[in-house]
Amino acid sequence: MNLPSKQQAIIDRCRQDGQITSKIANEMLAGYYYHNGEKYVGEILGRMVTSGKLKRIKPGLFELGIGKSDVVIKNQSKLF
Repeated sequence: MNLPSKQQAIIDRCRQDGQITSKIANEMLAGYYYHNGEKYVGEILGRMVTSGKLKRIKPGLFELGIGKSDVVIKNQSKLF
């Protein structure tokens, strides 16, 4: 699965340094937005945490996550 370029840039920086702060992410990506760059970069980081790509250590500090798998529970294989 290919990530959007902004998420891929965050993942690459996190792999390089081991962790990434929201300040560094804002410095990297806020220039892509006309207004409220910090808000949109924060939303990107939040989506990445929700999807498991990043793990929030403390407010403003993130490291790589393990991701969430799309595993079907055994007794719910015929749910859909």
